Amino acid sequence: MEHFCQDQARASGSFAEYAVYPESAIYALPDDISLEAGCFIEPVSVAIHAIDIAGVRPSSTVAISGAGPIGLLCLQVALKAGAARVMVSEPVAGKRDVAKKLGSDVTADPYKENLKEIGQKLTEGRGFDTVIEASSDLAAAKLAINLAGKCGTVVWAAVYPVEAEIGVPPFTMYAKELSIRSVFVSPYCFPRALTLLPKLDIKTLITNIIPLRDIKKAFELHETRKPIKILIQP
Repeated sequence: MEHFCQDQARASGSFAEYAVYPESAIYALPDDISLEAGCFIEPVSVAIHAIDIAGVRPSSTVAISGAGPIGLLCLQVALKAGAARVMVSEPVAGKRDVAKKLGSDVTADPYKENLKEIGQKLTEGRGFDTVIEASSDLAAAKLAINLAGKCGTVVWAAVYPVEAEIGVPPFTMYAKELSIRSVFVSPYCFPRALTLLPKLDIKTLITNIIPLRDIKKAFELHETRKPIKILIQP
């Protein structure tokens, strides 16, 4: 459980030209992985950890809420793990288009469409084996419980406000025999992420590359919710 180590050595900072890291946190990029793709080692490791926890296996049905970097990487890793039917919910049309391009069978706007009805149709009325919430939206985290089928697994793979609470209906948990899991960083997943990177479509996720001197513009662009991943270039 290295991600819960009580004596961690942290890096010196971010958005800087240089940073100091402990040697154990350094991974050399192979020649076939660009620096731009290498930036995704950490989010790919999170996606791997999420799919591990979710127990996605061949023929699984999976719902993913949020088509940001983590959601779209979870989509790709879930497909690599054998997911047969996948629904991605995302309010931004451009991101839904990317999810469709990356292999999602169905995409939906959670603000305008009934996700439960769409999910029931995709899963032939059974509900999803796995529901991964990657948007940080509390309503989506709660809806995930209703999207899951019997003996399904709900994975909250986002970061939520510290004081936030979500009501979980005990009878639904009892009747469906559900499991609710969460994801906290990615223990022992960096080497696996490094191996998997060349097999994933990373280029499509990079929507902007902005120089460090213009980082304010990067944050302003991020607030529009249109970009998927903005890279900061020293």
